[in-house]
Amino acid sequence: MVKKRVLSLLLCAALLPLSGCAAMLERGRETSTTHVDYAVTEDESILRAETYQGLVNAMLYFVSGHRTGGTIRLYNYTGDVEADLANARDEVMYDDPLGAYSVRALTYDATRILTYYEVELRIAYARSAQEVDALREVTGLAGVRQELKRLVAGQEASATFLASYFSGDRELLEQLLLLACYSAPELSWHHDVSSREIVLYPETGTRRVIEARLTWSRGAAEVAAEEREYAQQLETAAAALLEANPPAGESYTVEELADIVRAAAGGADSAGTPLALYALTGEPASDFGLLMAMEYLCQQCGIEVEPVNGGQGLWLIVAARPGYRHLLPQELRPIEGEEDQEEPPPPLKLYTDQELRAQGYEWPASLHPACEDYDASKAVSPLFDSGADPEEAAFW
Repeated sequence: MVKKRVLSLLLCAALLPLSGCAAMLERGRETSTTHVDYAVTEDESILRAETYQGLVNAMLYFVSGHRTGGTIRLYNYTGDVEADLANARDEVMYDDPLGAYSVRALTYDATRILTYYEVELRIAYARSAQEVDALREVTGLAGVRQELKRLVAGQEASATFLASYFSGDRELLEQLLLLACYSAPELSWHHDVSSREIVLYPETGTRRVIEARLTWSRGAAEVAAEEREYAQQLETAAAALLEANPPAGESYTVEELADIVRAAAGGADSAGTPLALYALTGEPASDFGLLMAMEYLCQQCGIEVEPVNGGQGLWLIVAARPGYRHLLPQELRPIEGEEDQEEPPPPLKLYTDQELRAQGYEWPASLHPACEDYDASKAVSPLFDSGADPEEAAFW
């Protein structure tokens, strides 16, 4: 008889090294599948945890499934249950990206039952399950820039996505969104958006949900229709200019396109048109209008170009014959009396990073390709990098 009791105890200990025979008796028919720091029972509305991290992960399990409630059983829990529940709730609601984005309220009740605590959760959501499921996940600075460019190119009013390995703040995102708008010279309304709003869930961290919204003083549908008409007119005007001014070689150079802009504009005027179309059809143009005209021609001719928003205003970086170079707006201003001059106009001035810094210019260099004296084929532009951005860590 003694031997049978000993064998029974040994068998029980072997089957339940952590919880013991008593826990098995208390759980009845409950079975579980082990996850990291917590376990899902045969009833998916009941989870088991033994550590604080397991408690947090159990809450996140319910949130990720967009469940409105659930039960967590804390076995062998040595922490302060009430304090840990409050901290875990805050971590889920304010530190986790999906929780911060989707959860409106998370409440709970905790009850002591023999050897474990039973926690009943109630969860209310600010977002639908469809909105959460629709989140696109991107990686790094390059992925974020791609999503913002997608927002602008698609003429959407908003974009929401999940960014991993990205630690930028709201100010950087506003800058990136502005650059995305300036990278589309044919979308005239995007250059003067009345409200660019960025919301981060949570504010800090390396994995967050980013929500970018654009609002105009007019309806989005009306804006989109006007932009389509404007883009068609701009394409027609640019095609006529390029046909009338063919390149000397097989393709256009930056210098040739700059000459076309200077000749087409009806003069430089700080109060002139900010639109590429009218800068290319003879109206006096502001520096912004000249830059948008030049950027559009570069895009039409397959020359890499991107706007730079620096401390001294806006200018362009272009892929010229020596490599990437800075092109300032004053280089695009029509020269007064140029048509009456017998001598050719002065050569276009393009600057390396070092040359521009020597003139006191400042800009977020990590967001743009380096303009150095080396082979352009070896230069890598972050703007066109489709993978994770290795320079982001250095930038921050």
